[in-house]
Amino acid sequence: MSFEDFLRDGWDGHTRDAAAVATRLPDGLALVTTPAEAAQLATLVAHVYGEHLGRWSDGIALLEALGRHEPTDAAAVARGVAALRYCKGEPVALADPADRLRALATAASALCGQRRVDDAAVAFRAALALAGDAADPTVARALAVTGNNLACALEERTDRDAAGTELMVDAARAARRFWAVAGGWLQVERAEYRLARSLTHAGRAAEAAEHARACLALCEANGADAFERFFGWEALALASHAAGDTTTAHDARARAAACLADVPADLAGLCRDGLAGLDRTLA
Repeated sequence: MSFEDFLRDGWDGHTRDAAAVATRLPDGLALVTTPAEAAQLATLVAHVYGEHLGRWSDGIALLEALGRHEPTDAAAVARGVAALRYCKGEPVALADPADRLRALATAASALCGQRRVDDAAVAFRAALALAGDAADPTVARALAVTGNNLACALEERTDRDAAGTELMVDAARAARRFWAVAGGWLQVERAEYRLARSLTHAGRAAEAAEHARACLALCEANGADAFERFFGWEALALASHAAGDTTTAHDARARAAACLADVPADLAGLCRDGLAGLDRTLA
């Protein structure tokens, strides 16, 4: 098996059975032939052992073994180790501020995955404090990805408290802010969607509708395909419904449904599921 296939299998399978993927991850060391591959494996190890399993010590041990491998990426390994050590209660002892920020961002995602929302908030806000303007696209991307992931995870929580709701919105806002630095219009448009959904979950429907409209405006300005437009209309329908604006909600639902005919077959199922959920809400 090539390293590329191994990595793809790990990412594809880890949400279904993270423990099974973790047992296979040590086999990846023998497949690493470049520092870039070592960095990619380090990211997967930290993610699986951290966010999905909470097995901090086991993840650290595998990362340290990767650090002894040749070739390796010492900085990537050090960030992963620092993130998992932080989750164990140790400070992030990395000299470079950008590396500290990226380790804290990884730790925030891992802690949220393990339902330690208060600790995740501390880590994420510490990363934001280090960011400044975050003109470095690599740093900005780390914060954008983490913000999106935190917001998504917290939206799904039925046990989310006020602190979790505040973190959800802050994370979605950060994703929007930093994708403007690290991404293109598509990433910003999707971040507007995410922010609209998080604000709806937070009970801030009027703000949510504004960001749903911003999502749709980006779709219009950039000739977005039907898949992107579908979710923009879905976000507006849900925000409008939450705001009590039934006319706009049902109009947006109709516009979302009209997009379905042009959505590629491999993505249509996601849209049909979204439309069914939207209909249940509007009913």
